[in-house]
Amino acid sequence: MSNEDDPLDNGGYAEYTWDDFVEKLKEMSGLKSWPEVERVRYVSQEDWPTEQAQCLSTLGFPTSVESDGSFTTKSTEGQQEALAEASYTCEVQYPMDLKYSQAPTRTQLRIFYGYYRDTLIPCLQDYGVETGSLPSEETFVEGTASGSASWTPYDAMNLETVDTAEMNQKCPSSPPSEILYGN
Repeated sequence: MSNEDDPLDNGGYAEYTWDDFVEKLKEMSGLKSWPEVERVRYVSQEDWPTEQAQCLSTLGFPTSVESDGSFTTKSTEGQQEALAEASYTCEVQYPMDLKYSQAPTRTQLRIFYGYYRDTLIPCLQDYGVETGSLPSEETFVEGTASGSASWTPYDAMNLETVDTAEMNQKCPSSPPSEILYGN
């Protein structure tokens, strides 16, 4: 099945657009006014933390990327608004490609299912984690697409007893983006 035969199934909601992204970013920024900023380019999920760290560092907020993909920014007391403005600026200039924010297609849900079945569940079980029962592929795809019965291997997990940073590094929660998105 090609992607043309597999339309976005997003529960009747419109496609997530650039304007939606900017409005959500403004809402989350905590700022009362926003600088005029132009997008430089979209970046991949893998490159996003590094791009954000470089941009924030350039704007005067030294930032480093951690091994789990998160980043840490240094600021001093009284710089909250300036940091919020710098964060807004960097996220608009180097946003993650919007394809990562769209509702998944059924083809992508089948890729997730195969990844859960063949890679993630065995990895989590080797890590000593209970994952619950995997539904059938059709139940997983249709339940997730409709929003009526989504399932993940994490649903039955007690995360209080697990080093999640180490676990997520050993057992990534999703398939590689080049498989999921073809990039």
